[in-house]
Amino acid sequence: MEALLILGGAVVFLCAWVWLAVTSRRLPVGLFVVALALPMLTLLLRRKGYSRPARLLLLTGILISAAGVALLYREQPEQFDQLISGSWVTQPSDSALSGTLMQQPFVPNDVRWQGKHLIFAEKAGERIRRSLVVKFDRAEALLQGTAIDLLPGDTGPWPELVLQWYTGALEQPGLRRLDGGYSMSLALAAQGPGQTEMVVHLHLPSEFGTRLTGVVVIDGQPQWLGKSAAVPEPRPAPEPAPAPEPSRTWQEVSILALLDEPQMYVGQAVRLTTTSGKEFAGTLTAVTDDKRVVLALPQGANQVDFQFHPVDIQRLQARPRQ
Repeated sequence: MEALLILGGAVVFLCAWVWLAVTSRRLPVGLFVVALALPMLTLLLRRKGYSRPARLLLLTGILISAAGVALLYREQPEQFDQLISGSWVTQPSDSALSGTLMQQPFVPNDVRWQGKHLIFAEKAGERIRRSLVVKFDRAEALLQGTAIDLLPGDTGPWPELVLQWYTGALEQPGLRRLDGGYSMSLALAAQGPGQTEMVVHLHLPSEFGTRLTGVVVIDGQPQWLGKSAAVPEPRPAPEPAPAPEPSRTWQEVSILALLDEPQMYVGQAVRLTTTSGKEFAGTLTAVTDDKRVVLALPQGANQVDFQFHPVDIQRLQARPRQ
């Protein structure tokens, strides 16, 4: 509605401007130039020969657009800030992250570690439009090394996710919390003094409508980056007894080959090792349009599909079909 008022007012204004200029051709040169270059000034010049209907239409267009801008400021202050600041022309380039937050577009331009909290915030000026905070207060054991990987079904304390979004000046901000059941992969690497490159893949359950992916370079380096703790080696997944046929042994699979020709591997038993050292064994069911590898893993009497981003896969092995 706001956009229609603003655009409609602009169209009315342009039509009135053309009308005013055409009807002012017989006036002295000075008055004609005013109508041609400064049409709004004609609203203050009375009894100069300017067309009254054209000036009334000009004023109507201005009032319609002003009403649209006022409504935009009241209902969607973040879009108003973008309009005033001109950021609707150029998108922020200081962050390569993008995704959705509660089904709204989410492009964080303020990413930082603040103690045990990882903050993703999308700002318009000084106003925070949307934010996602990962709180590691209850999962400090994850803060070590250079990568953090979580998949649904993993045990142990999970970081709490806090989602906030703002829809208008007259509405209360939205707030949701989640303390497990999502997929998250963070890979960090020091980039010279005082900077850290972070690869982010975050996917929440469908009812949250939230995902975030991309690469960003942030200022500062977490104190825990590169440190390690005494963690027992992960136990390999139990394997079925080796078949006597040589063709049934595990064979190394190139990630690029899988992405190029997924139909050759779909349906095969697969053993996958992530960059964090975790190992998963299941059946390869698909490669999604956004190049994620889908693996079906047994969960008791059921089967659960997990998705892995190619950059998180260190090793991939498959058993050929019989």
